[in-house]
Amino acid sequence: MDDAELTVRVIAASGPPVVDDLTTFLRKRISNDREALNAAPATDPADDLPPLGFIARVNHSTMAYLPLARFRAHLDAVESTLDKFEAALSHVLRGKQMGWDSNNAQVALTAYMDVIKLHALEYATHSDYKENWRP
Repeated sequence: MDDAELTVRVIAASGPPVVDDLTTFLRKRISNDREALNAAPATDPADDLPPLGFIARVNHSTMAYLPLARFRAHLDAVESTLDKFEAALSHVLRGKQMGWDSNNAQVALTAYMDVIKLHALEYATHSDYKENWRP
């Protein structure tokens, strides 16, 4: 499904499955990441890593060190993007119901959807990730 078709589907219904599935998937991953951050102990400065870091598994054999503050800020940014997308979607749907021209809002929805797909790509190895979400 290309972006134009996705936009038409988004505007045609208040909760098209592809959008609801993707945003729900991404919110669930963010929630899981926050839980992992809250459960992870801060690293010991004697480990040759800066304090207050988070060791994240990138894949089965690779680990990466992420500063907690930066990772939390990233999760906040993704959540904010999802919130803004949902607000834009609501605006477009209200405008459509009232017969307003919503071309600019449709363009914004398509842009938000592109960004959401890029954020979801971080989780492409997750078993619940769907290939039709690829940007």
